[in-house]
Amino acid sequence: MRKKSFLISTITVTFFSFWLIFNDNAMGLRQDADAGLQLGMIRKDLATYSKMKPTDAREYYEDALNELHALIDIFAGTEEALEAKFYIGATLNLLGNNDDAIEYFDDVLNFKEEIDKNFQARLLYFKAKSLLGSGRVEEAKDVIAELRIIEPGAANTFGKELGGTMRIGMSAPDFHTKDFEGNPVYLSQYEGKVVIMNFWATWNDQCLKELPEIKKLYRKLNGPEVQFIGISSDDNIDDLRGFVRQHNIEWPQICEEMRYKGLMSKLYDVNRIPIMFVLDQKGKVQYIGNKKKKIEQIVTTLIVRAEKRS
Repeated sequence: MRKKSFLISTITVTFFSFWLIFNDNAMGLRQDADAGLQLGMIRKDLATYSKMKPTDAREYYEDALNELHALIDIFAGTEEALEAKFYIGATLNLLGNNDDAIEYFDDVLNFKEEIDKNFQARLLYFKAKSLLGSGRVEEAKDVIAELRIIEPGAANTFGKELGGTMRIGMSAPDFHTKDFEGNPVYLSQYEGKVVIMNFWATWNDQCLKELPEIKKLYRKLNGPEVQFIGISSDDNIDDLRGFVRQHNIEWPQICEEMRYKGLMSKLYDVNRIPIMFVLDQKGKVQYIGNKKKKIEQIVTTLIVRAEKRS
């Protein structure tokens, strides 16, 4: 089995920095030279796209996903097809489609006996990233524990991230900022209300896909007892304004324009979108994730409990 070295620019920190080299990735599978050539070209393209603005790169990422799917169909059963599934998962993770990304990582991990520890570590690393992005912290902990056995250094890095991760039952950090219309927004002004915070962006495919569900949830729950707040990672506030008006989004929007580096993202340890937080009437975190039915149940329960106490 020949050694492989897949070198990718270290400039692409958010997407490629952890998986710079693969060695003996899929030891029990056959290799195909043509598939390897195609995969190498796609990999180089992905490295290039990651340097672009998300709004500009989205279409290119979708093309890359189509190319990866085609490679899997044509070269089924090869080492390269298995690696292509990993790249699909990593690309979906970058685009914020964490649940689908996890499915691809699990699909490759089913071949655990046929891939080396180096490849397993990268799969577990990105699976943990996707789980955290979906708000599934406890599942992420289990994956990180498995990763620690194979590659302790990577697991320890996650330990630092989890150390700052918001937990259920914690008091939510207060904030003082403005919405995109210039109106002041601060958490303490909503004391006594259930607060639903939606971290999203117009450039994120999964956020756009979930928007109808968010609007439906808003129509069901909006009232004097509940406050919705959108926190956008859009690069341009004017783009956000236009989108909100075009799609009749009625709740306040905070535009960070810093892609996970703004005040709100830092306060709430958000590095993947979409993700939603539910805070109770005392400002404690009651839910982190994207399951709309679960959010509806929790909010309804919080309102009923408050009514019984009054």
